[in-house]
Amino acid sequence: MRAIQTGLVVGYGFIVMFISTAIKGVYQVYFTSLVDHYAVSIETMALVGGFFGLAQGIYSALVGKLCDRCGAGHVLLSGMLAAACAFLLFSSSNSFMTFVLGFLLLAAYAVAALTFVPVSILIDRYVIPERRQFAYVLATNGIAAGLMILSPLWIYLDGFISWPMLCAILAGVFACLAIVPALLNWMEGIWVPEKVAVQSANISSKPKPVSPNITAPLPRYWYLDRRFVLSALAFSGCGTSMIFIDVHYVPTIQEILSQNETANLFTGTSLSLLGLAEAVGSVLIGYLVAKKVSLPLLLCLLYIVRCITLMALALWSEPMMVPLFGIFFGITYMGTVIIISRLAGSIFGYRYKGFIFGAFFLIHQISGLLTAWLGGLLRVYCGSYFPVICFVAVWMALSAAASLLLSMLKKNGGSGNGGRYQVKYEQ
Repeated sequence: MRAIQTGLVVGYGFIVMFISTAIKGVYQVYFTSLVDHYAVSIETMALVGGFFGLAQGIYSALVGKLCDRCGAGHVLLSGMLAAACAFLLFSSSNSFMTFVLGFLLLAAYAVAALTFVPVSILIDRYVIPERRQFAYVLATNGIAAGLMILSPLWIYLDGFISWPMLCAILAGVFACLAIVPALLNWMEGIWVPEKVAVQSANISSKPKPVSPNITAPLPRYWYLDRRFVLSALAFSGCGTSMIFIDVHYVPTIQEILSQNETANLFTGTSLSLLGLAEAVGSVLIGYLVAKKVSLPLLLCLLYIVRCITLMALALWSEPMMVPLFGIFFGITYMGTVIIISRLAGSIFGYRYKGFIFGAFFLIHQISGLLTAWLGGLLRVYCGSYFPVICFVAVWMALSAAASLLLSMLKKNGGSGNGGRYQVKYEQ
């Protein structure tokens, strides 16, 4: 029964993550077309993407709180409905302000309600501890599958289907998919045992020692805790790199390839390879996490790889670097989220994981906003995406440093309390 239950939860999470990539994916691929469609500048459209990320971060904190209170299933249903409404709005109006409001109020909420926070909470609630890490890795590979399958599809459709028509189709798709979480919520008492959450807490016969920070209530000034601050600074690099991929990567590749006839082929190939490498990398990271390696040091290593990959793209902007970038960057793409998801539950206890994970995503998206905005300005005033790539690479180096400091904090003890006890990261 537990194997069936785990399979249902993982399959559900995979599908949700897969279809959620359509929301950002169409904006990413249609970026240049949207600039022409709404008659706005590149920096304006990039800034909209940055505010989208900020809105998603704010919604992530809200989504985490909602998941803690009313369950992840209802949040996932609301995300499907919000996405359907957003695309219906885009298809029915050519107003730029309508697009901005729908993108920031509806689409941003949909992404937050259909991705990492609710799926993580869903798995924590209904999957036994021994299988959670592997289940989370499999579910998050839905995003990798979306990059591999859907991104090339959007690139192909960009030349054949107009933006309003594509949005009308996607509105119908999300409206139909909303039926699935609605039925699952209605059948919740059947498809998952009611006492799984309680049973999973007692599944192990050998009690594990737990440090004071795991069982203590949420501190009043939790946002000043050194573990939270360093983890948030480290996770900000994930937001920077993800917004670079979502907003600036496609036009960067188009610039490197000088809009020649192979630009679409190389771009689609690079995104597909990034998705494939993301799937492989997430499994590898999940395996390393299961082996109980140091999470902060592993996080530091991932950011170093990203930094080197970005600098290679900036210094050797040759066509063959495009697919290579997709491979090496993709290997690290989901690992940072997997690691931060674990740290979010271990800093103040899993009772507050939804809220803390959402707070991390708020910082994640604020850094994304700055990257989208400053990246657009650098492109306009410098006339090239070279400074944008260098800017993101420097941020990766800073996130690697924050991860290293977090590792040192773990070794030296202390968590904003004067070092009175050893910090313990639950594996």
